[in-house]
Amino acid sequence: MKIAILGAGAMGSAIGALLAKAGDDVTLIDVWKEAVEAINRDGLKIQNKAGEIATYRVRAVASPTQVPGPVDLLLVFVKCYHTVDAVKSAVPILRPDSTVLSLQNGWGNGPRIAEVAGKERVVLGVCYHSATVLAPGRVLHAGQGKTFIGEMDGAVTRECRRLQKCSRRRASTSKPARRC
Repeated sequence: MKIAILGAGAMGSAIGALLAKAGDDVTLIDVWKEAVEAINRDGLKIQNKAGEIATYRVRAVASPTQVPGPVDLLLVFVKCYHTVDAVKSAVPILRPDSTVLSLQNGWGNGPRIAEVAGKERVVLGVCYHSATVLAPGRVLHAGQGKTFIGEMDGAVTRECRRLQKCSRRRASTSKPARRC
């Protein structure tokens, strides 16, 4: 799956690394120049609680205009006060059937994203992971938990089922599930 992540901070990087490990084509988008440079130069460094560091080769860019081609999934991890502008900047990389998934903290992000990208594209979620930025391009991923997603109106749609199936396939196999 081709995935772009708005926000290469703690959570965007931690989840981006997991998706890259599963075989997805991940691009991190962030305005933090030092992080973008560090990730492209040295790889994305994810440290676990035991202090072990894994390096992931993902693309990092400063703008959605630098993402090669349209994406299947746009994950939103920016701070809530940057949501509208960040999603507006990413609309050109969305196809009509692209999904926009927000796993952000805070209330009200879903309706804001829906106003920009269209309600039919938006899926919301809660992610029980814990991560902290240690340095540009380096994150402590201290806790892993479940992620719950759903449509804004509570419906269980084909897209939610597809994302759920994709997630389960990745969790149950050592081989990457590229076509979810």
